[in-house]
Amino acid sequence: MNKILRAISITVLAVGISSSFVSAEEFIFSKNAYKVGMNHSDIKVLQEALRKDGSFTHGVTTTYFGTITERAVMDFQKRNGLLADGIVGKRTLNKMKELGILLTDVELNSTAVAAPISRGTVSRSAAQGLYLDWFTELSKKIINRQDILVIEDVDTGKSFKVKVTAGTNHADCEALSIEDTEIMKDIWGGFSWDRRAVLVHKDDSVIAASMTNMPHAGVESKPGGETVSNRSGGFGRGYNFDFIKNNGMDGHVDLHFKNSRTHGSNRIDDQHQNAVKLAAGLK
Repeated sequence: MNKILRAISITVLAVGISSSFVSAEEFIFSKNAYKVGMNHSDIKVLQEALRKDGSFTHGVTTTYFGTITERAVMDFQKRNGLLADGIVGKRTLNKMKELGILLTDVELNSTAVAAPISRGTVSRSAAQGLYLDWFTELSKKIINRQDILVIEDVDTGKSFKVKVTAGTNHADCEALSIEDTEIMKDIWGGFSWDRRAVLVHKDDSVIAASMTNMPHAGVESKPGGETVSNRSGGFGRGYNFDFIKNNGMDGHVDLHFKNSRTHGSNRIDDQHQNAVKLAAGLK
């Protein structure tokens, strides 16, 4: 009898250990639902699952839930008898788990396109944004003033939103909120002229770009469009390029693309162009 009890105990213990090991590998989602407009590292995991299923065919996975991801989710839902609302909720997640297409933490950490992953940031081994000319392919065609763009930093995977408020030779942008400004400062280590490779999400496009995080030519406490003194970045007196208020920055920051130019000197900035190529996977 004692031998039988010991055998049962060992079996139960083994099952318990096995269950703990499996649960430790499972990816834990931090949201109850995911839908269009959201930015989160979990979304990259969902896109990887949809890629395995064959629904997500876009070149790169990102942390942004846009219309491409929405269509992939709807396709997955239709083929699996679910309500095709384009929202990843409990039923859709359970179906993904049932089909075994959700990668575990171990698999994610060994997959080049997604590793390493944490709850706050996703590192990217290689970017593949579209390498589009600012003057002939983007300006006033895909990207226009007043557009809201989702910017994804290539190195960290962190993303934030900006609004295009000015610019002819390149896009001048302002953080959409103070929360976006804080994310930007976290990425750059404060306000900085450093050029960083970024991916710009606009509608169905993911575009290679370069960005700085030094607000200039504006005063947040004064109305946008007026002539003001002491503009940020040492720009002195002139037109106030600060239209979004209470966002934690005075003025706008620079967003460059292939062949875009500076405004002051009307020249191509080599550092920006190198960062754009990096974002396009060309370096």
